Amino acid sequence: MNIDMNRFSEKFAQEYDFLYEHEDNVAGYSEAVAAFDQFAGHYSDFVGEFVRYRGDFIASDREAAAFMFALESLS
Repeated sequence: MNIDMNRFSEKFAQEYDFLYEHEDNVAGYSEAVAAFDQFAGHYSDFVGEFVRYRGDFIASDREAAAFMFALESLS
């Protein structure tokens, strides 16, 4: 995948903050969490690159959803 990590990281943070502010009560949240599991299985290199860039694992449903929302927004 050819996505700028800095730009992706910024969008991820925006999406995460939005989910936090709305207590994860947003359209598509559950679907995004489920989609992350599938995406990570097929694109583990990209997920790993983001984890290394960020310096932290994607460990929560909110982070998984924010990842997928950011990906959808930038692709």
